[in-house]
Amino acid sequence: MKAVLAFFFIISLAFLGCAGSQTAQQSTIEQGISGYILQEKGNRMPSPDKPASAPKGLKTMVFIHPVTEITQLTKLATPGLYQSINTPAVASATTDSTGYFSVSLPPGSYSVFVKYGDGIYANWLNEKNQVSPVEVLEHKVTTVKLTVSAGASY
Repeated sequence: MKAVLAFFFIISLAFLGCAGSQTAQQSTIEQGISGYILQEKGNRMPSPDKPASAPKGLKTMVFIHPVTEITQLTKLATPGLYQSINTPAVASATTDSTGYFSVSLPPGSYSVFVKYGDGIYANWLNEKNQVSPVEVLEHKVTTVKLTVSAGASY
């Protein structure tokens, strides 16, 4: 009985330790962009027999550029993948195993890109043909959740 209680005590401490470190990591910036990069893979078609699995965190690099238009990118054959970005990077970050990242930035408009395989991934545009635009406001952290779906079929 003591061994079982000791086991649960150790497991509880491990969970509490992980929760504390994630909260500390997420509160390290006061202004900029933070969020998660997730990945969807495989067959994503709806099925009553097998529901689609939830996207998983992707350990990768995130690149922040001044807001970039689609005409400033060199495309690859796969939709959403690009060979190069013709605007200078202003910041970058490495995601953790859950896909979390944070970047401290001055107020302004930015585009968020994700390193994926041999390319750079971004999968949405706004009405001005700006790629993955994000607005950073003074004294605010803008939260994003980007899903890389290049390896998925729908």
